[in-house]
Amino acid sequence: MLQELRSLWDGLPHKVALGLVVAAWLALFHFMGNSTLGYIQTESMFGWLQAVYEGGAKQGRDDELGLMIPWLVGAIIVMRRTELAAIPKEPWAPALVLVPVGLVLHISGYVVQQTRLGMLGFLIGLYGIMGMYWGRAWMRGFAFPYLLFLFCVPVSVFLDTLTHGLRLLSTLMSTTFCDWVLNMKLERAGTIVLQKASATTQGFRFDVAPACSGIRSATVVLLLTVTFAFLNFRTAWRRLCLILLSPAFAVLANVIRLIVVFAVAEAAGQAAGEAVETKFGFATFLIALGCVFLVARWLREPDPSEGPPAGSAAPVPEASPSSGGNPQP
Repeated sequence: MLQELRSLWDGLPHKVALGLVVAAWLALFHFMGNSTLGYIQTESMFGWLQAVYEGGAKQGRDDELGLMIPWLVGAIIVMRRTELAAIPKEPWAPALVLVPVGLVLHISGYVVQQTRLGMLGFLIGLYGIMGMYWGRAWMRGFAFPYLLFLFCVPVSVFLDTLTHGLRLLSTLMSTTFCDWVLNMKLERAGTIVLQKASATTQGFRFDVAPACSGIRSATVVLLLTVTFAFLNFRTAWRRLCLILLSPAFAVLANVIRLIVVFAVAEAAGQAAGEAVETKFGFATFLIALGCVFLVARWLREPDPSEGPPAGSAAPVPEASPSSGGNPQP
């Protein structure tokens, strides 16, 4: 493996020139990357990003997921080292157009104090710089995993409306199933679910909080599904199909978890339901990823090394023109 990684590194041309340009690009976003000084006292986009990640972790947001992306991209580079090393690399001037596009996005974000817009400009410009020195073939071959860096952009602050919608949807679907299938007499008021105590049940009350909306599992499942789809499929429609289905799998998994919580709470009390809710949250990821793997198995591509399907007719050899279509003795 080390030999192949060394071959990949040695095959990258113009490393010194590229390094100097990338260093200048990084310096721009370090010294003039953030203008929202009223919130975070740093002019560095990277310092702002670190502060957002740390603040999001304290508030229960999922922005810190971006810290895992460089490691994931590095792991994919190691996995695809032979393929990346085989890509022809030569300068391609048209890629330079992405650099001013990135600058325009950065300046716009700097003026309106939207550092996230500057992050998009940083990623677009850096992609253009790589393409300028290493060529169009490299940009095409490295589009994934470079696409994963978009998950570094913190957007959870804009997802409150979506989070509330997912809470309502998960609550509605889980309580409907409990009423129609499990014959549990539940009352729902928005995201609050309760069951009044009776002679046979202890009763319970749950509020499907933002952390239970499924947005966290949906984000992680989407990231893992994108990675899985690009690593295991070659056709675009299979990749797109699996990626588009992944949020639905996350919602379904969250609904199943809520159904289990309500059923356990009815059978063993509020405390037992709360224990399931807090200690078995990982089951949501397992269910969602299980759905992804099942659909991926159904979508699997035919192995080119395999022969024609069983029962198919073997190709008939064409007759030689000189023989007049008659078989040779």
